[in-house]
Amino acid sequence: MFKMPETITYALPELIGDTNLFVGRKKEFDYFLRVWYNRLIANIAQSHAIVARRKKGKTAFLQRLFNILWSCPETGVIPFYFSVREMKTNLAEFSKSFFAAFVNHYLAYIKRKPEWVAFPKAFEALRGKIENKRLKETYEVIEAAERINNWGQMWEAASRAPCGIAAVQNVKIVQIIDEFQNINAYVLDERGNTIDSMSGTYLDLAEKKEAPLIISGSEVHGLLEIVRRLTARFEENVLENLPEEEAKETIWKYAEIFHTKIDDVGVDKLWNLTGGDPLYIKALFSSKHNTKNDYVQEDNIIEVYTQEITSGLIFKTWGEYIAKIFVEVNERNAKRLLLYLFQAGEERTRAQMIKDLNLDMTDSELET
Repeated sequence: MFKMPETITYALPELIGDTNLFVGRKKEFDYFLRVWYNRLIANIAQSHAIVARRKKGKTAFLQRLFNILWSCPETGVIPFYFSVREMKTNLAEFSKSFFAAFVNHYLAYIKRKPEWVAFPKAFEALRGKIENKRLKETYEVIEAAERINNWGQMWEAASRAPCGIAAVQNVKIVQIIDEFQNINAYVLDERGNTIDSMSGTYLDLAEKKEAPLIISGSEVHGLLEIVRRLTARFEENVLENLPEEEAKETIWKYAEIFHTKIDDVGVDKLWNLTGGDPLYIKALFSSKHNTKNDYVQEDNIIEVYTQEITSGLIFKTWGEYIAKIFVEVNERNAKRLLLYLFQAGEERTRAQMIKDLNLDMTDSELET
């Protein structure tokens, strides 16, 4: 049974900034630190995929999960966090980056050196600093493979390192890979072509009980497409808005940290306005338009909210999504679908959309 640490060491700097801004996610922590953790120890844990829109709080949750696990050195459960960047790179560099991140996180946990997580050493800088025999051998395999331009072997060695080390050292490694959908879009082969089958690496690795994965992605359609190709390897989880009690606690906390006056009535109004969406809560307090710092006055809430949905963080986040819909998602029907949903003004099922718009596509095609 998992026991929460008395204090959390923030080895991994959290993107949320002030760590006090993280509030809630009790349901998610109850699952991953109780049910899933017990299964992990029993060697029966399944890999998971967490899907959520950008700014929904998934990275904040995953980074906090990492830091909680990192703060428990006596458990032998070692967290490894890696974010797949939205930037083109070749397979050789990606392999070295992945392996270096793993080595830094593994050694940081074993040696209790948080600085190896906060300021990790590059692959080349690790030469001569790896004492673990298995890790050293893997490092040498990657180096040798690079010399003969065998990028496939480099990735094979790097990707299998976590489960291999976990098995040999008799520990558990939790692989947390954020923005996983990027793995099929930004890694290039020797000819400069995108390797759109990179996720296939995890057809078997996702089933390794010594080092299961928790993957996530903000491009929901892209992540789900990958997850469903890796049939039954990942259990899907949707990160929802904060429930009322947690949302109100979050609103109070943001008001305190952003020095904004608020009362119970104001908190109720913000709860009704945001529905517990972390993006909306953050936007209302961090907005450059929140100059009066007073949400006791309803007019101030309306003024800031209006600015945010027309030109601020909320507007830009949704604008990003709509742009991607036209470019990538259901391109042939995107405009019709968007107009239909705007006119409806409420949620519609895929079956309703297919019927009302007479779409020549299946339910699963419409979803992705």
